[in-house]
Amino acid sequence: MERRETLVEVRRTRNDCVFGLRVTLEPERGDHGIAFAESYDYLPLAGDPGREYIYSVYAAYDALGPLVVYFEGKLGQTFAGDPADQLVGAFHALVAAGELGDELPLQENHRRVAEWCDQAGVPAETETWFWFNAD
Repeated sequence: MERRETLVEVRRTRNDCVFGLRVTLEPERGDHGIAFAESYDYLPLAGDPGREYIYSVYAAYDALGPLVVYFEGKLGQTFAGDPADQLVGAFHALVAAGELGDELPLQENHRRVAEWCDQAGVPAETETWFWFNAD
């Protein structure tokens, strides 16, 4: 069963962009069962029909345990629940600590999560996706 957790969602009024950070857990997706996404959805404006960019990091669902252990060590705290709850709790704690969030440069959240996977010994794949409105 899929679990999708919004970590941050902010509408930036200066450029009408919805910025978001999400983590999705899907055991049936195997090697892509953990997905972290940093997204920028630019809404249509006069002369600009809109576009969207998503920078993702994927790891295997069975990496929940090693990632939780890594983040607990990094943050110096433990998280309650099953491993999925613990990983979601760790991501929320990373946002609360300012390690992830809206104030970071473009793709920095994405880069940090990929780096943390590497430091935890968890193979991760990164992906960039974009869409432009053709209207």
